[in-house]
Amino acid sequence: MYKQLTSEQRYTISVLLQTKFSLSFIAETIGVSVSTVSRERRRNSNAKGVYDARAAVLKVKRRKARTPGNRRIAPYVRSRVFELIRKEQWSPEEVAGWLGKKEGITVSKSTIYNWIAALSPHYGDNIRKHLRHGGRPRQKSLLTTKAHIPNRLSIDERPETDYGQTIGDWEMDTIVGKEGKGAIVTLVERKSCFMLMEKLDTGKQAVPLAYAVVRLIRESGLPVRSITTDNGPEFAAHEIIARELNTKVYFAHPYCSWEKGAIENMNGLIRQYIPKKTDFRGISRLYVKSIIEKLNNRPRKKNGFRKPKDMIKEK
Repeated sequence: MYKQLTSEQRYTISVLLQTKFSLSFIAETIGVSVSTVSRERRRNSNAKGVYDARAAVLKVKRRKARTPGNRRIAPYVRSRVFELIRKEQWSPEEVAGWLGKKEGITVSKSTIYNWIAALSPHYGDNIRKHLRHGGRPRQKSLLTTKAHIPNRLSIDERPETDYGQTIGDWEMDTIVGKEGKGAIVTLVERKSCFMLMEKLDTGKQAVPLAYAVVRLIRESGLPVRSITTDNGPEFAAHEIIARELNTKVYFAHPYCSWEKGAIENMNGLIRQYIPKKTDFRGISRLYVKSIIEKLNNRPRKKNGFRKPKDMIKEK
């Protein structure tokens, strides 16, 4: 059976071979079998058949690096990973998927998490602050879930046969600022994960919000087959949206955030840039635009790590 040799044993082999000692003598000297010495010389000699201990060690290390499970990742890969986390605020899974698909770099999300965990406190905090945390479903207030919305269409009436299979099925929600003041309307197209959002000067007033939604979707140039939202009073003017966009607006069941999972997930991503309890008075339209650009250029696992912006170009 082949035994892994130490650097010292390889050095001894090198010296004894140069002085023309037999393989059996070398094997006895370093305490291994003759076949081990023979295999070592055959595998790790240079093109001229000369065995050198230092060159042999390098060859072994290179082979080990190519072995699945023992693959040592080049420093530039780690630098590229941290660059994407810092600049794009992508998750380790998104970074791993994008690098594998677009840049031919194989690194697992668990490896990335391990790298982050092993960082020094100062540098690690600088990386971790760019990662998304939480992801808990939002707790709706009683006012939100019990608001009277005239002529609402239940999600039970929404056709499910091909929902989300082609571009045009949207989900809609709002995020609110500190102490419930200020609002941003958010929309996401279910298939592509392409998102739209706008800060509302009038807060959660239903009619201005409805016209903002109409304008956002029209300006996107994307089709609209349906819109799904929750029972918040800010969506009481849903009939304006339905009429202007010639579509139907469906309402999820109270406390069933998973029925509009795409927008719940999107709002979680937005919270990376606009944390809860943020005073919306300090948020500019330019900053909102930069968030839209970031998220529409973020690779999505559900779409094979394609970017939403690229997917809508393929429609």
